[in-house]
Amino acid sequence: MPGLVRRRRERNLTMRGDEFFEEIASRPPLTKLHPRVASFLKTYLAGEKVIPFGSLRVINTQFPPYPGRAFENLLDRFLGDDAGRLYSVTLAVTNRCRFRCWHCYNAGSSRKDLPLEVFRSLAAQLQARGAVAVTLTGGEPLLREDLEEICRCFDARSFITLGTTGEGLTPERARRLRESGVFAVGISLDSADAAEHNRLRGRKDAFRIALDALASAGAAGLYPYVVSVARREFLERRRFFDFLLHARDAGALEVHLLEPCPTGRIAGRSDVVLTPSERRRIVEYQLEVARRDDLPVLSTFAYLEGRDAFGCGAGLTYIYIDGSGELCPCNLVPLSFGNVSREPLGDILDRMGRCFVRPRPSCVGRTLAGCIDGGSLPLGPEASESICRDRLPARHALPRFYRIRQSRGPSAGNPELAEAYDRIHGEYDDFWLTGAGKPVRDLVGKLNLGGSETVFEAGCGSGFGTALLARKLNRGGRVVAADISEGMLDAARVRLAGHRIENVQFVHGDAVETLGGLRGLDVVFTSWVLGYVPLRPFFAGVAQALAPGGQLALIVHRENSPEREFGIFSSLVARNPLVLTRRVAFDFPRDGAHLESLVDEAGLAVVKVWKGSVRFRCAMAGEVLDHLLKSGAGTVFYDAIDPSVRDGLTREFLELLQKRNGRRKTFVVRHDYVACIAKRK
Repeated sequence: MPGLVRRRRERNLTMRGDEFFEEIASRPPLTKLHPRVASFLKTYLAGEKVIPFGSLRVINTQFPPYPGRAFENLLDRFLGDDAGRLYSVTLAVTNRCRFRCWHCYNAGSSRKDLPLEVFRSLAAQLQARGAVAVTLTGGEPLLREDLEEICRCFDARSFITLGTTGEGLTPERARRLRESGVFAVGISLDSADAAEHNRLRGRKDAFRIALDALASAGAAGLYPYVVSVARREFLERRRFFDFLLHARDAGALEVHLLEPCPTGRIAGRSDVVLTPSERRRIVEYQLEVARRDDLPVLSTFAYLEGRDAFGCGAGLTYIYIDGSGELCPCNLVPLSFGNVSREPLGDILDRMGRCFVRPRPSCVGRTLAGCIDGGSLPLGPEASESICRDRLPARHALPRFYRIRQSRGPSAGNPELAEAYDRIHGEYDDFWLTGAGKPVRDLVGKLNLGGSETVFEAGCGSGFGTALLARKLNRGGRVVAADISEGMLDAARVRLAGHRIENVQFVHGDAVETLGGLRGLDVVFTSWVLGYVPLRPFFAGVAQALAPGGQLALIVHRENSPEREFGIFSSLVARNPLVLTRRVAFDFPRDGAHLESLVDEAGLAVVKVWKGSVRFRCAMAGEVLDHLLKSGAGTVFYDAIDPSVRDGLTREFLELLQKRNGRRKTFVVRHDYVACIAKRK
């Protein structure tokens, strides 16, 4: 499978979503996913396909393009504990429109537009809340002459799509939108038959407008797709797949399928609501289309928001803001909890949060259909809260993704690290310090010590760096050396006793916790330990513990190092994430710039940053494995493997390592590192 994925990528072809997952999950940061979450995502993505778009890859318009900052923003919520925070926003920039669509959920809304200044403030608030996907819609958004200015209110943390009938999307306007940061344009298209589409959209020229707009979007470099409403007859198999072919031939890379909801112009019309079997048919269509390269992407809420996927995030992970500023849980739920032009976004979301606490396994719009009286919509905050309180169950099941996150199980931490180092402490010097000792000597040599300083060493290991530091403190200075491994501390005591070094106090404990009880330090020193110790908490502790002018000196592994060996292991895990029984996620810096930014963020002044590598030469693949397991944290990964598959996975690892090494007689394991000296300001 990895070879197939690689060949498809090289030929720039469509690939299955689970193949795409294997590709990206074999590299950081997705290597840090909990195995159960990773397994869910791989299974979910098997129902999607991923297409090339220029230098990017696209799952569909419900996900950011890859790679990019918005995609990284998405990954943050999978890796963190805040997956329930705001993800997607549909923002109507106007309620005005010249079409009369049969299903319009916005019918009867205020036609008064918000000024540009409101959107500038709102964009900043939305992005501060973590919004990844922002869809600008209406009404007809292209009626606003300042639409490009609104688009520029958002930076690359969010990806911007535009939902439009197509009216006004000239080639020049499309080019300006692309330059303003818009990624995709979704154009309403409900039929391959011009007369039928015109009737459904209430304009005799709607079909021509849509096709011209698709052409303009594609020519401007925008990702062109169509948005269609799933009427009952539209879902007949032959008709539906003929439409997909028509959309493809018109230039659409994706068909996004919506379900009609009895609100707006079709309020009270239960006859348009799809049955459970029809929604299941939509999912079946998506799964089929995902396996075919000859059709555009098919994206559906029936699949994305099913109870076995992410469920309905209305009012929580998803919100709708209409063209006059009324904030609702969803565009299909005309219940306003406040107006963004009159009060802060956070206050409105807090009010809404009393009713929307957890994602739901079924559509809120369908649940509340028939509960919202006609008249002036959306309803105000008091009435909206009352309806939600009375009609939405406070206790409900969670969608599968959130159930998995809630019960995802253990992660490797200090106990596992301590146990691993206790086990290998007797062999650590031979398998690690023989090659990794020189950068430690060099770092100690760069410290200008007078001899009377107090030095804290985080993660002293077997005492190699401890001894180097203690020898320089020959005028009454001392070292406080901490480690979580009793075995390593025993080895350090033996080393120092052999050198008759006595100005060292050993502490068994966590580095960050120990730092919390220290003040007025002259130096904090650490080598090859950070990453196993989380970076931000450590640097914050250093900033508090150092005296003014005190120094921080460190060497840390770069993320994903040793790259070849870590990549092989990660690719095997990405193929079946459940081979790991627990999450193993360490916190190494990506590079020197990343490390420098974290040190600076903590209020420390960077004096010097440099990078380097240490190399270990092994005669056989098995010796490489011994090096990885007996030099430290590799043992934690090994211990996390399900015992029932451990031997088989080990054989595969060694076979792939041998293959990657080719005809070379020696295996070279390269550990890349970043070193830094900083001072407290």
